[in-house]
Parts: sequence; structure tokens; C-alpha cells
Amino acid sequence: MKVSIIGTGYVGLPAGAGLASKGHEVTCVDIDEEKVEKINRGECPIFEEDLPELLEQVVSEGRLEATTDTEEAVKNSDVTFLAVGTPMKEDGSINLDYIKEAAEDVGNALKGKDGYHVVVVKSTVVPTTTEEEIIPILEEESGKSAGEDFGVCMNPEFLREGTALKDFLDPDRIVIGELDERSGETLEKLYRDFEAPILRTEVKAAELIKYASNSLLATKISFINEIGNLCKELGIDVYEVADGVGMDHRIKRDFLNAGCGFGGSCFPKDVRALIKFMEEKEVEPSILESVIDVNTDQKTKPVEILEEKIGDLEGKKVAVLGLAFKPGTDDVRNSPAIDMIQELKDKGAKVKAYDPEAMENMEKIHPDVKYVGSYQEALRGVDAGIIATDWEEFKDIDKDVLDRMENELIVLGRRIWNKQGLNGFKGIAWD
Repeated sequence: MKVSIIGTGYVGLPAGAGLASKGHEVTCVDIDEEKVEKINRGECPIFEEDLPELLEQVVSEGRLEATTDTEEAVKNSDVTFLAVGTPMKEDGSINLDYIKEAAEDVGNALKGKDGYHVVVVKSTVVPTTTEEEIIPILEEESGKSAGEDFGVCMNPEFLREGTALKDFLDPDRIVIGELDERSGETLEKLYRDFEAPILRTEVKAAELIKYASNSLLATKISFINEIGNLCKELGIDVYEVADGVGMDHRIKRDFLNAGCGFGGSCFPKDVRALIKFMEEKEVEPSILESVIDVNTDQKTKPVEILEEKIGDLEGKKVAVLGLAFKPGTDDVRNSPAIDMIQELKDKGAKVKAYDPEAMENMEKIHPDVKYVGSYQEALRGVDAGIIATDWEEFKDIDKDVLDRMENELIVLGRRIWNKQGLNGFKGIAWD
């Protein structure tokens, strides 16, 4: 099939490359001319595992191209995905400006297009958005009727940054919220070569499945972090507790790693958006509000532990290792490292920082931090270190590196070593 995708970010580009690898003809649309030119050269504009290699392949084979021309992309395709951002407003609700603009452009393109076309909302939107906001725009701009002249589906993404391509190609499930049967059948045909169960629902159910999934995962993280804080007081290894709890097949071990909280562009935004939506519908979001409160406090726990270990942080030199919200990405949105660095600065500490991919992005937020080229350089001469992101390379930190510190002290915001110590060395704050 011929597919157009509006938006070339962490959702749109992996989806485009993934569909192209399945034999579909894909046109990616973005307003950024520089990004479009880069994609057409086979160069990946974002950091995602395996995506650069696949993008280069499908572009060279002529199965994926990029353009700034939405009208041409829609006219020359059978299915159009809306995969633009829906960022969070200050009040926690989602900003629909970008997806509304995209819907207007697609609607205009449909006006002059013959034949049946399906518009798929891939962006994360709260329940009723597709039917109450997007479809009216498409109908007004095109002069056509949804469900008759063109189809509409809601197809939520369940991608993890850092493994977005893998998650797209090998999904747990494919959810298709269909306005009508023909719309759903067309989209299901697009996914015919994917080995995953397909669930077809009504549109607003698909929208809520996305929010409920992310909110439940965020709840697991905040829950185990709260248990972890209790374990610290009792001298219990929270990972042993998580292992035991996770052996229950009803619960499973995933997302039960205690640490400094969740970040990224999805969990914080989606939980807050669902809270706001529930409040508007006069449904009390008690559990979800607690999830956010626990996570907010958790982000600066490593700084509290540091104070317990070395006292007043005024004038102390502290290294923060890991700035991305998770390994495998350069994304720092809502990263716990942002809050940690701010807390350290507020307490008068001098901060050095290192991340293999995310320093340029973090420098836009904290320009007054000293950014260095390696974890060895970051730890040299500092009073203590905090590991905020569990990049694989941090597992290689050894006694020789620690010897270069003023104090051999590292607080783990993410556990990357076992509790027995680093290569037998005991001078590590495991909690």
C-alpha cells in the first residue's frame, strides 16, 4: 500500500521506516526542510537503535522518501497517519494545535483527491478527541463525510524511545479504533505482515487504551519506588522484593526496578493528561495523582542520599552521569537528571555532567553545568557522583576510576551493579 505519515519524530519516522521495510511505499511529511533533506539522503535525524541503518536501506531502495508537501503526499497515498506531537500544556492538558493543523492540511488534500482514503490518528490524544475535534476538521476542510467518502481510524502507538523501531516491528498488540468497518479493514490490511494480535475497537476505546496502558506502567514504577523507600529504612534490598513480587504471573517483573523515577515524553505527559481529562469528566483521579507526587519526589532522592553521606553540598563537586531519561536515546524531556542538577545547584554544588548522547540537549536546559567527554573525566576530582541513567558503559566504572575521586562515593539513581559492590569494592552507596 501507499502510505503518507505526517510527522517525522520518535513515532512517525520509526513507523515509516518499519512500514517501508514491509514492502509499503512511504512518504514522510515534515515542515522542517532541513530534516526532510536529511531523510532523503538516508540520514537519521533522531537517535534510535537500528533506525539509521534501516532508514538508509529503505531510502536507497526507493521505498521511503520525505517531503514538505502534505497535499502531494496525501494524494499519492492510500492511508495517511497523523503522527505529530501533542505536548503538555501548563495545566496538564494536551496541546492539540499541531494535530489540528495537520488535520486541516490533510483535509485540504482530500478535497481534491479521488477514491477512498483512510486517515489514521497515531498521535496520543485523550478519548473523544478524534471524533469531536479531528473528524470535524477533516470534514470541513475536505467537504466530504467521514465513514462514507473517507475512513478514519485511531491506531495508538506503544513505542519505547530507544527501542521504537523494534517495538513497531514486533508489537505486543495492534489496536485499531475504527469509525466504521471499512476503515478498520483497510488499516488491518496494512498490518497484514505483522505477527501480532489485532484488537479492533471503537475509536474512543482505542484512545483510552493508550492512556490506560502508560498510566498503569507509570503506577508500577511509582509503587516500587515507594516500596524501595521503605526498604531503605528497613535495610532490605528492594530488588529482591521486586524479584519475589514479579514471579507472580499476574504482576510480572517488568517496570518494577526501583530508582529515581520515570521521565520522557510519554509517561509524565500521559498521566497528567488523563488526570486532567478525568477531572473534566468529574471522575476523581486519586491513584494517578499519587503516581505523579511519588515520582516528583523520587527524582531528587539521590541528592538527599548524597547529603546524608557527605553533609552540606555547598561548594562540593558532584558528577551526574546520564542525562537522557533512559539509555538508548538522546531525549531529555522530563528526565530525572534535570531535577537532580537543579537541586544540586540550588544547594550550592558544582556540577559536572556526562552522557554519551544527550549532553547537547541538556545544555539547553542547564547551560551553566560543566559538560565533559567521558565518565572518567566527569568523576575525576569530584566529591561524589550520581548515576541518573543506566547506560551500559557505566557498568565499566572500576576501582581505578574511583581512585581519582576526592571521595569514593557514587549514589545509584539506577542500579547498574549488584549489591555486593563494584568489582569487590565496597565504597558505594547502594541506596
